[in-house]
Amino acid sequence: MSRFQRSIFPALCLSLISLSAMFIVAQAQTERRDHLTEQEAELVREFQEIDKRVEIFIKAAERRLLVLANPEALQKKKEEETWGPLPQGTKLELLQDYKHILEEAEEKLDDWNSRGGKDKLLPKALNKFKEAATQHIPQLRALEPQLKEKRELRALAEAIEEAEIVTKASTN
Repeated sequence: MSRFQRSIFPALCLSLISLSAMFIVAQAQTERRDHLTEQEAELVREFQEIDKRVEIFIKAAERRLLVLANPEALQKKKEEETWGPLPQGTKLELLQDYKHILEEAEEKLDDWNSRGGKDKLLPKALNKFKEAATQHIPQLRALEPQLKEKRELRALAEAIEEAEIVTKASTN
């Protein structure tokens, strides 16, 4: 090996390692976090009726609000058996999860409606959803003093905006 090759080889190896590390970090950031826990997702799959599904989404959203308001919150053993452990994550992640849960519930309601699901379950589900979102808005607003980072505040604003959209929804 020439002197030139010996001097450039470590630099090339270091560059390759750095590029690999950057690629791994970039890929990890683009992977999307599941907004439902495994147990919550299983409950959504289990219940096909729109009113039951909406109840599951409401409960999942409320679980995030509980953890956001009190990171040390505990749940009853029976509840943990059904719903699994309380969700974990940063304030940013939990706020984003909340918004995604509302969006998924909206998609399920739209799907049900577009497939002709204009039975008595749709208005019942929508009313429950709107009522829950109305109750969530003050809880979300109360979180603002706890948030310091711009990304957290933006996620809070988006969560509130999504909840407000739900409160204005109609079955027409």
